[in-house]
Formats: sequence, structure tokens, C-alpha cells
Amino acid sequence: MTTPWASPRVIRALAALLTGVLLASCGGGGGGGDGSFSGGGPCSISAQKTWVRNVTNEWYLFPDLLPSQVNLSDYADAASLLDAMTAQARAEGKDRFFSFLTTQQADNSFLQEGEFIGFGFRLIIRGTQVFFLDVYESSPAADAGLTRGGELLAVDSGSGFVSVAQLLQQDPNLANAFGPSDEGVTRGLRFAEVPTGTVLERSLTKRVVTIQPIPDGGTRILTLPTGPDGPEVKVGYLLLRTFISSAETPLRQAFAEFSSQGVQNLILDFRYNGGGLLSVAALLGDLLGALRSSSDLYFRLQFRNSKSGNNESVFFRPLPESVDAVSIAFITTGASASASELTVNSMDSWANVGMVGADTFGKPVGQSAFDLQGCDNRLRLVTFRAVNRDGEGDYYNGLAGTLPGAFCPADDQLERVPGDPLETSTATALSWLSLGSCPAPTSSTLGQKLEPTVERLPAPERPSVAQWHLPGLF
Repeated sequence: MTTPWASPRVIRALAALLTGVLLASCGGGGGGGDGSFSGGGPCSISAQKTWVRNVTNEWYLFPDLLPSQVNLSDYADAASLLDAMTAQARAEGKDRFFSFLTTQQADNSFLQEGEFIGFGFRLIIRGTQVFFLDVYESSPAADAGLTRGGELLAVDSGSGFVSVAQLLQQDPNLANAFGPSDEGVTRGLRFAEVPTGTVLERSLTKRVVTIQPIPDGGTRILTLPTGPDGPEVKVGYLLLRTFISSAETPLRQAFAEFSSQGVQNLILDFRYNGGGLLSVAALLGDLLGALRSSSDLYFRLQFRNSKSGNNESVFFRPLPESVDAVSIAFITTGASASASELTVNSMDSWANVGMVGADTFGKPVGQSAFDLQGCDNRLRLVTFRAVNRDGEGDYYNGLAGTLPGAFCPADDQLERVPGDPLETSTATALSWLSLGSCPAPTSSTLGQKLEPTVERLPAPERPSVAQWHLPGLF
């Protein structure tokens, strides 16, 4: 018997992103166009612009926000045309460059294997200082001894070191400081290591880096704080960097361990997770739903009215490794988006859910993939919204406001490893699981008025696929 989960259309949908449902390749008129191109062949600039215009007019989630007429000759290339067509949705906060152009090769390399060309670190700008958020294993950055929490002090692009203060004055988002995403690009970095503060200089050269979706130490069994006579309560901790295909096996392995330990309380750390494949989000839901059935709805995908025949309902499918998730504390920041937010929003209908850290980015929509026939071009276009069992979605301003009483602000403590019970966000998550409410302020902070530090993630003007999913990545 065919279950709702196994329908061909759902399988096709789950093969791609919350950043997207992979639809049939679109060439020529791009789905509904007349298929005619002028000049230069099927991969010409003119052909690309015609393809983008036609696909966007037919499939875009917000047709009422598209311009009524588009003159292709007004735009130098397909990317500038796409930006213009989505400008009104961007102004209303519904498509903050969620629609973008890339290549099939780059898209597949990242989403399937976690591969990108770079140094292998992520940065955050805090006021006038820049710190390393994460360093990927077996990358040029790791080989050079960079670690989370270290402070970047200066960059040498070939003409001597320039201080971070000067770089931020000239280039506030560090869009150009680290060069293009090409193999062989070299930069010198001066940084202060942790915990000693020793200043070091290293030269790094970009190469292909493969992201480990769950880092070393990213799975742990923690315990809740209890009284001297209370029973020990185990907590499964999991740090997931990104929702890519290579996450499936380590996710199953992590939950097999949680299941063997009888875990029902979890901390899912999405603090820098910008999303990824819908299939991995669905798998994570399955692993959290040991007591769910194939008739229990996990989430829905809803397209524009004219494409409602593509709407999908995704149901739970319990697996041998699944746990009965009673309470889940999600650690989030402004870098948590897309499939991360979908998971929080969807599990809120089925478990006791809390959120710890900072509010999420606010991306309740997903992109479909459209390929230009005979070319490597791929258009990632916003085509659907995601809602949970109760029809809740549209969290364009983040998820914190949708979880009244279940959001606990906490610092991202860079000098400690995520998952360390003493790290502020992890400790707050453990406290919420223990108390069922946010921990009270400590005596040292009572009566203080703290000025928040302005934080942002650097990004180039035209990010790569990997940078689009993982802002601050270089």
C-alpha cells in the first residue's frame, strides 16, 4: 500500500531543498514562455534573461509583487534582472535575496557532499572586532591552527597586512577581503589564538573543503541538574552545522546512541545552521518521532494558487533509531534559517519546544531549482511556504515571537565549545529543560543595563552556494 510519505511527488520534493523542491528542468521559455531566444544560442545572456523572466513569472510565490512588465534590454545580465523582479518582495522582507542564480555543479557539490572552495572558517563581526565562529576539520584554516573564538586582527592580500579596523572602514561586510571563491587564492592572516591570546601569522590558500555536518564532539550525552537524591536525567545533545545529504548517516548514528540511552530530552544546536535539504529535515523529524505514525503531519509545503497542485503534506515515518522526543531545546542565532526554522516550527506542534540563544533569521519560504537546458545555469527561486501541522508559518521576523514564554535569550560564548555544559547557551538550554522555564538572572546581572553588542555576519556581494547557506563562510 502506498503511504502519503511514499507518493512520487513527495519523494521528488524531499530529494531537494527547503531551499528547495527540485522541479523538472526548465529550458526555452522556462515554463510557460514561448521558448524563443534572441542571439547567441541557448546559453547566451539573452537566453538566460528570457529564462529567468519566464520561470519567475510562472512560479514565483508572490506573483502580485512582480513588476507588470519587464524590458529585458534594461538589464546587463540575468542576475540583475532577477534582483529587479524580486525587489518589491525584498522591500517587504519576504525574499531577502532568497532567490538567486548559481550553477548546477556548485549547487550539487555543496548540498550532496558539503564541498566548497575556501579557507574553511566562518567569521562574525562584533562591533569593531572580528572572531572565528567555526573552523572546519581538514581545511586550510584548521591546518594553520585557527580555532573557534580566535580574533582576526589583520589580513594580507599581497601588499602587507591591513588591520581589521581599516578593512571594516573600507569594506564593512568584508565582501572583498578574502578574494574570490577560487582554488589557489592566498591570504595572510594575523590572529590572536585562544585561550592564550598569542598573536600568530599564517598564510592560507583556498582549496576544496568538505564540511563535516556534525563536527567532532558534536554529539554528547549530558545530564540535567538535579538534587542530590534526584534520578539522573539524560539529555541528547546534537550540533548540526547544515542540512546536507552527508548528514544522514551521522544523524542516524547519533540518534541510535540517544535511543540506546533512553533519551527523551534533547538539545538540538542550530546556532549557525542556515538550512539545506528538505530530505534531511524530514529525516530529523522521523528521528524525533518514535511514537508518531504515518498519519501524523510533520509539515506542509504550499505553492502559489496557480501551482497548488504541487502542494505537499509530509508525514512522520518512525525509524529504528528514533527517540520519543518529549522536550527539545533548540539553540539558535540570527544565522539559524530555513530548514532549521522549519524543524523548530514543525516540532512545536508535537513536543515541548523551547528556543535558547537569539532569534532566528526569519525564512519561512523555500526555493525550487530550475535548470536552463543545455547549460550549467540553475535558478533557485522562492516558490513555496512551509507551515506546521497547525498551519503556522510566515515567521519573517524570526521564531522567537511565536514561542511566547519559551524563548530564553543567551550569549553565544565563543571561548567555549558548543555542547560544553558550561557554555552559556548550552547551560541555558539545560536549565530550561530542567526548570521548564527560562533561568532567573544571576545576582551579578540584576539591576545592570547592558548595551547589546552589534553583531553581523560578513558576506560577499554575490555569495557562493555555500556562503548563501552558511553566511560568514570563507
